Amino acid sequence: MEAFVASMRKYGLKVGLYLSPADENQFLDGVYANGSAHTPRTIPTLVPGDDRVGQDLPQYTLTASDYGAYMLNQLYELLTEYGPVDEVWFDGAQGRIPPDKVETYDFPSWYELIRKLAPQATIAVSGPDVRWVGNESGLARPDEFSVVPTITKPNGSPDYALGYAAADQGSRQALLAGRDAGATQLAWWPAESDVSIREGWFHHPEQSPRSVDQLADIYYKSVGRNSVLLLNIPPNREGRLDDQDVTRLAEWRARLAADMPQDLARGARVSGDGSNHRAAVDGNLDTSWVTPAAGKGTLTVQLPKQSAVSRVSLGEDIRFGQQAERGVVEVRASGGWQQVATFGAVGHKRILTLDTPVTTDEVRIRITQSRAPVRLASLSVY
Repeated sequence: MEAFVASMRKYGLKVGLYLSPADENQFLDGVYANGSAHTPRTIPTLVPGDDRVGQDLPQYTLTASDYGAYMLNQLYELLTEYGPVDEVWFDGAQGRIPPDKVETYDFPSWYELIRKLAPQATIAVSGPDVRWVGNESGLARPDEFSVVPTITKPNGSPDYALGYAAADQGSRQALLAGRDAGATQLAWWPAESDVSIREGWFHHPEQSPRSVDQLADIYYKSVGRNSVLLLNIPPNREGRLDDQDVTRLAEWRARLAADMPQDLARGARVSGDGSNHRAAVDGNLDTSWVTPAAGKGTLTVQLPKQSAVSRVSLGEDIRFGQQAERGVVEVRASGGWQQVATFGAVGHKRILTLDTPVTTDEVRIRITQSRAPVRLASLSVY
C-alpha cells in the first residue's frame, strides 16, 4: 500500500482506494454477519502491541457491528497512515458469502469517518458522491443527468429509485417516475462509467487490450456524455502494467489528440443573446455565457477561417447545476444555416461527433429547452 501511494504521488496522480464492503475472510473468521449488535465503538480500536499506543491520535465514537468496526479500523489506517487520499470506492458485491448471511453494513458511520479524516475525498459507487452508471462496458446513457431520484437503503447507502438499469434517470419524466417509485430525494449523484482495458479485471497474458477504435468509442460515450471514466489497467504478476497496455494507452491518447487538435473556437469572435458571450470560448471554466432568463438562447462563433468541423464540445458550469435539456448545433453553409447535430443533456461535458465533417466558418449553438438559464462555460470546435 505504501509503495503504491508513493508511486502515484511521484507521478502526480491522485490516489483512490477500493475497499470491498464484503470481506470473505472475515466471514470465514466469524466476524462478518456474526449477529453482533450495532453499538458505539471507539475508533481506532487499539490492541496489545499496537505501535500507535501512546500517540496523540484523533479518536471517534461511531455506531457499528463487530464487522462494521473492523471496516472502520481499516478505513482509519488507510486514511491516516499513507497521506492524503482522494477517493474511497465501495462496490455493492457480496462475493461468495451466502445470500442468507448478509451483513447490514454501517455505511453512515463509514461515511462519517471518511468525511472527518479525508474531507476532500470522493466516496464512490456505494457512496453519496459518485454513482455506478449501471454497466461495466464504460458506456453512459445518451442523456446522462447528474441529478437523479434516489432512495436510501436500510444500511444507509443511496440507491437508484428507478433501478440502475433504467435507460432514463434524469429527464423530467424520470424525476416524476422516481417520485412515484418512492424516491426520498433528488441527489446530485454524477455517473462513473467503469470498464477494463482487457476483457477481465485481472491480468491474463493470453489476452490483448481493446483496440484504439474501441477505446475512443468508450471515451466519447462516457466522458463525452457527462460521465467520468474509470478504466481498469490490471498489473501483471510482476506488479507492472503490461507493455501492450502501455502502448495501447499511448495510441489512444494520440487518437484523441488527432480527433480534437487545436480548438478552433478558442478566443474566436462570438455573438448572441444573453450575457457574457466570450466566456464560453475563453478557456476559463469559472466564467460562462448565460442564456436569457427564459432558458433558451443562441450563441454564434465566427471561426478564424473556413475549416472542416467534425466535433463540437459543450460544458456547463455545474456549480450552478445542470440545466440544458435540448439544443441543436448549426453551421453556416451554402448561404444559410444547416443543422448538423442535436443534443439533450450537457452537464460537465458533452462531445458531439458530426455524422460527416462539414466545412464552415460559423458555428451556432441554440439551446431550445432548459430547466433554468444555462451557464455554458465551454464551447470547443474541432
